[in-house]
Amino acid sequence: MDPGVIEEIAKADPPSSPDVHNLPSLSVLIPCRNEAQFIGACLDSVISNGYPHDRMEILVVDGMSEDATREVVRTYADTYPFVRLLENPRRITPCALNIGIAGARGDVVIRLDAHATYQPGYIERCVDALDRYGADGSGGIWNVVPRNDGIVSRAVIAVMTHRFGGAAQYRRAAGDEPQPVDLVPFFCCRRATLLRAGEFNEQLVRHQDFEYTVRLRRMGARFVLVPRAVCNYYARTDLRSFFVHSFRDGMWVILAAARSKVLPFSPRHLTPLVFVAALVAGSIAAPFSSLAADALAAVAIAYVVATAGAAAQIALRERTAGLFLVAPPVFAGRHLMFGLGSLVGLIRIAGTPQLWRRLLGNRRPCTAS
Repeated sequence: MDPGVIEEIAKADPPSSPDVHNLPSLSVLIPCRNEAQFIGACLDSVISNGYPHDRMEILVVDGMSEDATREVVRTYADTYPFVRLLENPRRITPCALNIGIAGARGDVVIRLDAHATYQPGYIERCVDALDRYGADGSGGIWNVVPRNDGIVSRAVIAVMTHRFGGAAQYRRAAGDEPQPVDLVPFFCCRRATLLRAGEFNEQLVRHQDFEYTVRLRRMGARFVLVPRAVCNYYARTDLRSFFVHSFRDGMWVILAAARSKVLPFSPRHLTPLVFVAALVAGSIAAPFSSLAADALAAVAIAYVVATAGAAAQIALRERTAGLFLVAPPVFAGRHLMFGLGSLVGLIRIAGTPQLWRRLLGNRRPCTAS
């Protein structure tokens, strides 16, 4: 969705003045580590978001930051008594979430990200959706904002938010009416729901939110996406960071499946692995088989055509012809690095029979889009 459209949606139909007596008590969880650059703006946006301060607590769960993050948070805690700093000695996100949920006192818990800001009304709209739409979980949409300027950064953002780049629905929502979905970012749930689901899987350095959502859905939980609730997510947009992140995402899709009792992925997560495997197998077999060579050529041609089509959509949407040339290599890097990461994940668990048996066990994958 165009950032200008997102901003207009967020401004339209602002939340009505809240009846404090009807609003549930709320715990805001913000896991962080070395976020001194962003944590202040994040807290400012949460504090000024419109939710009554006497109905809210903000728990910043810090993973032993080595920069000035803790000092910044303490400054806010000295000013606002509802802000608390909790320590996460193990440093990883699932541990931070478990610490935060265990320490939460609110009836509703909303998880937010430190390198993001939240447009006015974000919190109230997510909380309101739980009752208004009979949802067990809710969340808003990501307005992904580049940290750097330039056409490469714009291409990275465009790829991240395009279906062909594997974007989840909350990065590409259309319209302004709430809609049922299989996955939301930065969950907003009743604390009782989270306690029934159990703790986040602390073996998962990444992908723990997707795995947790699958477990919630197995319980019958329903989620709703609230397009009028908008968060500005500040993404790294240099190519090196983007490709490294893609590689790690792909690897942890597989590692998470091997370290969980559910399959925390959807078909879109496995497509890059299939693509890379086809390229590797075709390249090996092509010198010895004309059929393999033809199949490899067909895969390559189909990919080039699909990438060109997606790049053309981006260039037309952004009204920037240069994106038609820049987006294709960014798409290719995203797909190849994600697929290679998944392949490395398979190799890493291949020597561990217990993990391999768990991965191949009789479990159903998630169908989230």
